Amino acid sequence: MSSAFRNRRIPTILVALAAISAFCVGCSDSEDESDSTTTTTTRSAEGADALTPFVGTVHFPPVPFAGSDGKNHLVYELSVTNFTSGKTTLDSLQVIDADSGAVIDDLDAAEAHQRLQPAGSRDSADSLEAGESGTIFLHVTLDESVAVPKNVVHKVTTTAEAAPPDLRTSTAEVGPTKIDSRTLPVLSSPLRGERFIAADGCCDASRHTRAILPVNGQTFVAQRYAIDYEQADDQLRIFTGEPTDPKSYFIFGEDVLAAADGTVVGTRNDLPEQVPGTFPSGISLDAADGNYVVLDIGNGFFINYAHMQPGSVRVKLGDKVSTGDVLGLVGNTGNSVAPHLHFHVMDGPSPLASQGLPYLNDKFSITGQVASTADFDRSEGTGIPLVTVPGLQTTEHSDQLVMDQNIVTFG
Repeated sequence: MSSAFRNRRIPTILVALAAISAFCVGCSDSEDESDSTTTTTTRSAEGADALTPFVGTVHFPPVPFAGSDGKNHLVYELSVTNFTSGKTTLDSLQVIDADSGAVIDDLDAAEAHQRLQPAGSRDSADSLEAGESGTIFLHVTLDESVAVPKNVVHKVTTTAEAAPPDLRTSTAEVGPTKIDSRTLPVLSSPLRGERFIAADGCCDASRHTRAILPVNGQTFVAQRYAIDYEQADDQLRIFTGEPTDPKSYFIFGEDVLAAADGTVVGTRNDLPEQVPGTFPSGISLDAADGNYVVLDIGNGFFINYAHMQPGSVRVKLGDKVSTGDVLGLVGNTGNSVAPHLHFHVMDGPSPLASQGLPYLNDKFSITGQVASTADFDRSEGTGIPLVTVPGLQTTEHSDQLVMDQNIVTFG
């Protein structure tokens, strides 16, 4: 829409907004009337149409899963657009069980701002400019005793600069969506051994969970539940020796295992090792995963294993594999800063043009927890021992997803 056309329409839109808002305030409950001049609540579910500064859609419905923290999780994205002619600030957001009305997540301004990311930016923001779109990355955590809802909707409060002063702050319900209750695969471990670190794992590690990519005219978050596995020695060091030598890293050369029976539908085996320490420049899209294997494990689930050593991939297209088969060796190929196994599950054969799906690990032990992503990065970059959360005891787990910065043993 041209700016001239937009400017011609603004007076009409504001008049309509004022009229509709006044109607909605008149329909409000008596206890809301005292502050109706400062905050307008749109209630289209009750039959009143209303113009809203933000419009929102959930493009890929959340799939609930059990995490290694003993809680159930919903991880998904609310795509929003500011349809006003001025900046609109996100003030708060609630995730509502659409059937019961219960609030299952409640984000204040600071929390909401941390989760709003304008299109094309890797940084969080408190607002969207006129006509700007963005994504609100949501992570709802539910105690096991709380039933996972079947439908959710989002109550979004915003302040729109372009609205009249008494209508600038409003609340609207946006992005209604059903919960995807598909049955999740229970996977065997992709590695075998001790002290594997689940780096950049679910559910708030931005390098994967927020890796929204525009591919083939659509947006995808294939890495929504991805993990970069690295390994530490008994002194909790990720490497010893020369940091630019892949062989200095304890995970380098570990067997990469089929986590389920499946069919090989994607593979590459010819890319060279990268020098650890810095991300390579000029990596093409088709080389980002380095040497990789994609398995079709049935029921619409695919597994991507990335960054394996050159020449180590033991399977070819069309091969049938069984759980525990060796697929290749951990390496440092493609878009990789240090040797690791990148592992994620998705709904299609493309490692990029697919939507990431959760899964469950069949059996593992948690022997520690890295204190933070920053602490992990320092250890990976310098070789100093990992800083871990003190006082944790080893715990045994089954049928849960390994989560961010867990230190795990796979039998």
